Amino acid sequence: MFSYSQGFRVEGLTDGDENWKSVAPVDPNLKQIPSIYRQHFYGRPHKTYMSYYSPLGPISMSIKEEKDGYNVLIYTEKGFETLQVPLWSVKRNWYRLLLGMKPTSFHLITSIRPELIEFNLSRVSGKNIQDELLKVYEPEFSKVMKVGVLYCKEGQTEESEMLLNIGTTASPEYNEFLNWLGEKVELKDFPNYNGGLDTTFGNTGTHSIYTKYNDVEIMYHVSTMLPFFPSDLKQIERKKHLGNDRIMIVFSDGKQPYNPGCVKSKQTQIIIMIQPIKDNVVGMSTSSIAISTPMSPKVSSDNKDEINTPYEPESDNSTPIPSDSATTTTTTASKPGVTRYTISIANKTDVPNYGPSLPNPPIFNKDDNFRQFLYEKMIAGAESLRNSPVFVNKTQREKNVVFLDIINKYARKPPPQITV
Repeated sequence: MFSYSQGFRVEGLTDGDENWKSVAPVDPNLKQIPSIYRQHFYGRPHKTYMSYYSPLGPISMSIKEEKDGYNVLIYTEKGFETLQVPLWSVKRNWYRLLLGMKPTSFHLITSIRPELIEFNLSRVSGKNIQDELLKVYEPEFSKVMKVGVLYCKEGQTEESEMLLNIGTTASPEYNEFLNWLGEKVELKDFPNYNGGLDTTFGNTGTHSIYTKYNDVEIMYHVSTMLPFFPSDLKQIERKKHLGNDRIMIVFSDGKQPYNPGCVKSKQTQIIIMIQPIKDNVVGMSTSSIAISTPMSPKVSSDNKDEINTPYEPESDNSTPIPSDSATTTTTTASKPGVTRYTISIANKTDVPNYGPSLPNPPIFNKDDNFRQFLYEKMIAGAESLRNSPVFVNKTQREKNVVFLDIINKYARKPPPQITV
């Protein structure tokens, strides 16, 4: 569970601090919204005009005719702009007005962007252009991720304490979790995604945890596997990697709450806290922000070991945020000897919502259901962060790379000076 920290919202368990009540809960009715291009242009009749050399710089303009005007979507290196242009507002030749003829695309373009009055954009058509423009408005998710793993022992509450933990004194529960999380790989000459770890000289440790989920490669920055320098109380080398991870898993041996602001980092936006359940006791508060019903396992009269079922995948390809399923309680039997975990997730308040949602209570067996939930949650979180204000400039740069590739492909040559 999490103790209160300003600037975070929590999905899962909190310590019951009154300040959490001031944090707006996740709206259970929201869905991840598709791009404006997909909503209004993709797969619908419209025209696309482009230029690399326009007075406004590289530009793409998508125009869709509507009943009483036009829906126009403009993209430049500064971002996109959408305009609703009434038909009556578009300047045109007198004879078109007299004969009741609609304006040409050139009239429309120069009405909304007078800078282009002496410069004609090139019309681009073809079956592939819509798919390519969609990649600008909805950049493909990078198929590689780096995720931090911070080990927290019983009673530890400070970043400095946790960064001093070493693998040889770690608990069996922590080692069991690492073995389940992924494959222990030797870093020297490691051929796959390395997440910024040194695979030549061993300056970032000898081994790490790596996995591949579907087609996404994930390299973990595991605190106890990164270099340890006894004389460095701040463990700068470890902090350098963990502090630059957008997503961090905190594995806590103890029942003490974890402050999501404990590790000072502008990069870390999502913290997933995992606590093993020992002796079938969940030593946690029942308070929750995102889950409104009590945080205790549902027990039936027939089976007193029953708990809520772990994650069941969504039926479609959308990425919903926590919904009504977060407060729906179903049960499944807990097998004797099966390791179980409680999960809580803290997000910076400006991180866009994402799913899948936590079950109620947020308890998982260590099995394939949990693996599926954890990896889909991390991947969806990483995708949502591209729209977070912290990373919006980086996201815009990524979009511009794709945009300029398309402009180079279709409109690199200066267009002929003809009327559109």
